[in-house]
Amino acid sequence: MQVTVAIPVYNSASTLERAIRSAMQQTLSDLEIIIADDGSADDSAAIAERMAAEDARIHVIRFDKNGGKPRAMNAIIAQARGDWVAVLDADDTYEPQRLAKLVEHGIASGAEIVVDNLRYIDAGINKALRTAFPPTDDIRILATADMLQNADSMSEFDFGILKPMIRREFFQRHNLTYKENALFAEDFYYLLDFFVAGGRACLVGQAYYNWTLPFGTISRAWTKTGHGAWRYDYAKALVVNQIVIEEMKTRGEHQVVALLQRRDRQYRIMIPYMLAQRQASEGHRITAALTILRHPETFGMLFARIYGRVLRSLRSPPPMQLDGMTT
Repeated sequence: MQVTVAIPVYNSASTLERAIRSAMQQTLSDLEIIIADDGSADDSAAIAERMAAEDARIHVIRFDKNGGKPRAMNAIIAQARGDWVAVLDADDTYEPQRLAKLVEHGIASGAEIVVDNLRYIDAGINKALRTAFPPTDDIRILATADMLQNADSMSEFDFGILKPMIRREFFQRHNLTYKENALFAEDFYYLLDFFVAGGRACLVGQAYYNWTLPFGTISRAWTKTGHGAWRYDYAKALVVNQIVIEEMKTRGEHQVVALLQRRDRQYRIMIPYMLAQRQASEGHRITAALTILRHPETFGMLFARIYGRVLRSLRSPPPMQLDGMTT
């Protein structure tokens, strides 16, 4: 079997079927789809079971209580049979040719991981806004230095949000697992472990993955799947980041430690920034302004976000209406 599609899901009943069908309708048919329902309180598990009855390639794992995406991913990986394991979040979709293209490039390049460009989707208006970076036909080989240079949690595009397809043999050989205490940026830490283990990555310039923005830059609306709008707990992220810093220190990965220390500083800025954003969304604009004023370290980020929004409005092409699962 060529590919295992891993779909972790929590409270995503409104988008799950669309995600699953985008995997079912791949031009590469030699695949299995493993869905791990992480204790959803909505109809996600029922939808997964119904679709498993429809297609024998679909298998469902169910947890009684929510434990987070890392636990769900580890459960899927433990059961995976594909040569490659490709992640698909329950509110996202694949373009029909994605897996065929990624397998082709993975084999040709000899890489252990393949990632592609992302198409950013504003779910509030059901439109594709832009791609993570300008699409090209180039195939680029990435190493640890590329990850370190491009892993900035405060930039518009962070390598940590790429959606990987990884050779199962590689992560089995290196005993790579998702960190189950990392309930934020779990894909980033997984990719970081991959590069530290010496993995060779292939970056495909075309966008075959449709990534739903957590917060729509045009609709100004949060997505309603998973843990909802305020899923990003930067205080908890700080704790995990410190654990990983100490781990990397013992391994002598000084460049990685420097990256994580920079991320630590960014998380500390995001804590009051997100608090202010939440206060503003609940109508407490004066309180939000006071929160920002009490934390001048947030000024640079606030101005950068405003500037970026204005710049995108001036130069971005008109959003493209989605038609079904693709754009």
